[in-house]
Amino acid sequence: MSVFALVLVVLSAVIHASWNLLGKSRTPTPAFFCVASLGAGLLLVPVIWVVLTSASPLPFTYWLLLTVSSFCQMVYMASLARAYQLADVGVVYPIARALPVLMVAVASTLLGQSMPLLAWAGMVLVTLGCLMVPVVSFRRWQWRAYWQGGCLWALLAAMGTAGYSVLDNHALAVMTGHYQHALPSLWIAFGYLGMQFIVTGLWLLLWCCSDAGRRQLRQGWQDRRVALLTGSMMGGTYGLVLLAMTLTENVSYVVALRQLSIPVGVGLGIWLLREPAHRPRLVGAGLVCLGLVAVSLR
Repeated sequence: MSVFALVLVVLSAVIHASWNLLGKSRTPTPAFFCVASLGAGLLLVPVIWVVLTSASPLPFTYWLLLTVSSFCQMVYMASLARAYQLADVGVVYPIARALPVLMVAVASTLLGQSMPLLAWAGMVLVTLGCLMVPVVSFRRWQWRAYWQGGCLWALLAAMGTAGYSVLDNHALAVMTGHYQHALPSLWIAFGYLGMQFIVTGLWLLLWCCSDAGRRQLRQGWQDRRVALLTGSMMGGTYGLVLLAMTLTENVSYVVALRQLSIPVGVGLGIWLLREPAHRPRLVGAGLVCLGLVAVSLR
């Protein structure tokens, strides 16, 4: 892995943790992420235009996958917003970031795919880490720590992430096969990213149809500069990862290094948001990070 690719992935991890921190600091709502998603999608409209006009119309299967994937993305963002209203970044971020990898690994095993010992060890570390993150003290451990609203919403956010991750893979495969060699893979990826942001924003717009949602939408529009910055960071972090993947032979190294965002997110929450630095939280975040690296390098 080249030094340049390494720098790109580390920068992506920092940006990913930062946009979560930015969202948390603004009392996030689904409306906030609606403005952020639509803003990020509109920035990529020129890329979408080039992609859609480069060949015949995409098949119905692609649009179905995109729609369902964007729904899962909406579940992720709405749940993340609610989780950040109820709990610290140091609790929500490791759970929402780590559990999707664990879910996909377990699903692969259930479908008959074998996993090496290193991957199983990583899954155990991730599980232990997620169990430690909500705990305030090792001496005062209680089951109630896991039933707080923030943890449950973070779990739902993780399920949304697992859903759109699997669907994105299939949608991009359909898209790549359709365009064949007409476009570079990076253009296809960014075109898909832009379309997903727009459809996700529309799903979130439907979420905001209630009276409370419309009030949140007006507030989100008033806070549009921060929301648009958040959306740009959301798109930018994925773009850096895509670029790093094109420069690296073993993509698993990129996936593993992305997990640096977990200790970065926990650290920024403690430093900038003055969140408590409970020892179980720090140990748990470290275990999650190590476990994800082990799973990614399987």
